[in-house]
Amino acid sequence: LFPGVAGGPMWVKAVSAALPMLSINPTSGVDLDNAGDYLRNGAASVGLVAPLFDPVAIQNEDWDQIAKNAEKVMANVREVGPYVRK
Repeated sequence: LFPGVAGGPMWVKAVSAALPMLSINPTSGVDLDNAGDYLRNGAASVGLVAPLFDPVAIQNEDWDQIAKNAEKVMANVREVGPYVRK
């Protein structure tokens, strides 16, 4: 969903419960810390760019920071496990 989901992960949970046939894929409002929360609450997938590829890190060619960002978001996502369609 773009633009972002105003209600965050709890909005995804409410809509997923009411309309389980939808595959909700938020792409805005998702960050390194809450990606797992969106998935835990019913999102089929998430998308994020700016939080992962921090413009300052890119400008400074700080590829280690971008790798750390990727490790952080993947750790949060792995905690949730694979998506199971309802």
